[in-house]
Amino acid sequence: MKKISSLILFVFCSTSSLFAQKLTDIDLLLITDFDKSVYDERVVTYGFSENPSKLALFNPIYHVLSSAMYIYQKFISPQLATECTYNPSCSAYSKQLIKDHGIAKGVFCSADRLMRCNRIAISGLPHSAFDERDRKVHESTDRYSLKKKKRNK
Repeated sequence: MKKISSLILFVFCSTSSLFAQKLTDIDLLLITDFDKSVYDERVVTYGFSENPSKLALFNPIYHVLSSAMYIYQKFISPQLATECTYNPSCSAYSKQLIKDHGIAKGVFCSADRLMRCNRIAISGLPHSAFDERDRKVHESTDRYSLKKKKRNK
């Protein structure tokens, strides 16, 4: 009896896969919308703000961080950006954090984001956190703002 039931289960499983509708690579290319802004050329700029203060222009830490971020965004990030789960990417998010909250808090908040940017941490996110259009998690720098947290209480 065990042999017959296992045979029936095997036949059922093998035939059900024959009737399942599968998309070919050509079908996927035809239904993909390549006019999205996701595929646009990225604009990489030097520095963390458009008009840095005079103090920032003479600060060596500002130039070291700006140079490191520029090199990363220009040469390394384009190789990894297709697999990034977050929008904006971690490097663009870090630049925005440093611009909004200053160097010290921006670096620490960037470290928090980098700790969450892996497949294990993403597995705990609810499906509602992902955008339906590009299947990425959209975050704003307001997450780390103290003013927003005080208003919500």
